[in-house]
Amino acid sequence: MKLEIKNINLLSVVFSVYPLVLFVLSFLNAIFAIGDLSDYTFVQKIMQIVLWTLAQTLSLVVISLALAFVYNLLCSFGIKGIRFEIEEAEESSAAPAEDNSAF
Repeated sequence: MKLEIKNINLLSVVFSVYPLVLFVLSFLNAIFAIGDLSDYTFVQKIMQIVLWTLAQTLSLVVISLALAFVYNLLCSFGIKGIRFEIEEAEESSAAPAEDNSAF
């Protein structure tokens, strides 16, 4: 079966789990980068983590929206979208027998 993505709904990019995943990854990135801030106080480190996480998440979501917009624009001009070829699994008529001889 062949599938083709012809349009990406921009609202589904914003209001989905995608920004939350980006937020978690940005938070982990900020935590790992905190080792370079040895001369800051604890409050300054926390503020740096929060601000870095928010800025990185926002920038990645905006870049993703821009890329989805360009993709939709190119598809509307007639350029073919991303295609997937999926093979369907054949269902066997007999269920596999369970082997409980080892127990």
